[in-house]
Amino acid sequence: MKLLIVCPIPIEFNACRSVFSLKDIRAKTRCRAARGTVQNTEVYIIESGPAKARSAAETVSGINQFEPDLVIDTGTCGGLSSGSLIGEIIISEVCYEYDISGSGFPRRIIPEMKLPSAFEFLSTNDKDRILRKAAEFGRDMNYFVKSGIQASGEYLVQSLAAKKNLHSLFHADGCNWETAGVFIASLKNSVPPLSIRIVSDLGDEDALKTFRKNAKKSSFELYRFIENLIISGWFSDFMESWRLVSSTKKESMPDTVLP
Repeated sequence: MKLLIVCPIPIEFNACRSVFSLKDIRAKTRCRAARGTVQNTEVYIIESGPAKARSAAETVSGINQFEPDLVIDTGTCGGLSSGSLIGEIIISEVCYEYDISGSGFPRRIIPEMKLPSAFEFLSTNDKDRILRKAAEFGRDMNYFVKSGIQASGEYLVQSLAAKKNLHSLFHADGCNWETAGVFIASLKNSVPPLSIRIVSDLGDEDALKTFRKNAKKSSFELYRFIENLIISGWFSDFMESWRLVSSTKKESMPDTVLP
């Protein structure tokens, strides 16, 4: 099995490379990249750069160069739901590209905003079982892991008003700049995407200060958790369930990104 892990910024890339003990390689686009093997799983990571355009471009390049079985959007995110805690890990079932209208925060959801993760193609039983197993692994490592929704847009959420807006409209648990780009690139190329992110700030007036304080520590915690998922066979379990998904559903992946 081959995993392509997208790490947006240097703090996240460095943490991932260190935790997985990866070796630097040359990517076609000359972005930073590394590779290695974790428990018989080939792991490739790329530093995409921040925001949607860069993450989409590097994901496409990584898919073409490394031919992964699964793409994983990773990194830090802001916590939006009430009771969010620094250090909690969100595995996303869906991402909403909330700034697609180009006119600030939306007042309603339009279909083009919704981007499914690979979990949305699994049977309900398989999805629930695999997500529950991830939460159990997290508990064993003293991490709080939950499934949820990411809101993705190029706007720094740093006010209670913005935070409440995103949460109330999308029921989003987290927000970040890149997940939509990674999902669009993966779905358009018929490669299943997942998103696993860690909360490093709470989307309030202190968001930037809190992020700077927590980003490095949170990144190491996130990639230790992902490493544990690899070692435990969680991704292998996911891929076994993915193989049971009908070819019709898999072929519909590009169509889920509406033009």
